[in-house]
Amino acid sequence: MESQQTGGERSAYPLLGAIDAPADLRRLERGALAQLAHELREFVLDSVSRTGGHLSSNLGTVELAIALHYVFDTPRDRLVWDVGHQSYPHKILTGRREQMAGLRQFGGISGFPKRSESEYDAFGTAHSSTSISAALGMAVASRNKGENRGPDRRRHVAVIGDGAMSAGMAFEAMNNAGVTPDIDLLVVLNDNDMSISPPVGALNKYLARLMSGKFYATASDTAKKVLKNATQLFELA
Repeated sequence: MESQQTGGERSAYPLLGAIDAPADLRRLERGALAQLAHELREFVLDSVSRTGGHLSSNLGTVELAIALHYVFDTPRDRLVWDVGHQSYPHKILTGRREQMAGLRQFGGISGFPKRSESEYDAFGTAHSSTSISAALGMAVASRNKGENRGPDRRRHVAVIGDGAMSAGMAFEAMNNAGVTPDIDLLVVLNDNDMSISPPVGALNKYLARLMSGKFYATASDTAKKVLKNATQLFELA
């Protein structure tokens, strides 16, 4: 596959061009992450303009992908992207930057997470609302293997959007996860108020009230004040 970055293009991405795996990302100082996010966003724009694909959903997960791979020990820690059309930043950070030139092309990489493509793709997705149940199953398996305790415990993260969260399978998984003991599972709600059609229903209305309500604003301000006393955490936040 022909490299997407040649000549002058490499100089446009000095940080991103040096990242071939999340281990490289985790060696960066936290103060460099904002610049990395800028480079990654520019790379996604350039890449998708050439190959086609999902643009807005991936621009919306740039910082999220960086944060998750920076904090968690992937691929040992399992990261599951619901639907998966927002996983381009994840793919770029996990050794597939140069392969993005063949995204969704014959013989190229998939537009969705694909287990046979990378060890960082913990679960093959495309259908919505499956991430929580998949990550829950992995967390239970880790618990049963004794990998759920200690500093080297295996963690599991499901990233799900507000649209996918409204499906029954997601509610069933949350209901099950809430009563499953001794698991290490984090569910990240990527609430961008977008789905295939305009978001509707009680959950959407609740999330809208939550994000605009006094409680959320107060909690956000309080968190910022607390984090300012811990400089490194505030920079990451």
